[in-house]
Amino acid sequence: MKVSIYPEKDSVEMCFEGATIKLFIVGNEVHIAEEVTYEVTTGEVLSKLQVVIKDGKAYLQSPFGLNEISSPENIFKGIKAVLEEIKEKHKGLYEKFNNLVPTTQ
Repeated sequence: MKVSIYPEKDSVEMCFEGATIKLFIVGNEVHIAEEVTYEVTTGEVLSKLQVVIKDGKAYLQSPFGLNEISSPENIFKGIKAVLEEIKEKHKGLYEKFNNLVPTTQ
């Protein structure tokens, strides 16, 4: 999996099926969101639907509230796979993310 790294922003961006997906840290949470683009330049705009990892659990954040995801194992595995891509070159960023994402059994 190919990812672009932005260590100064506590984030990792990757391309998935033509869309930019951003993993970023907010306090003690990891957020996953698609970058939404418009025809006019507005700067970075992220989707209102986001996956939030906090306290060892995954949640869907939406306009309807924060709802726990019952089987988040694939999400955690996917994040860990992305983190392996940055482990050597961006150890500090890797450790920040790795400390917030639970290990699956």
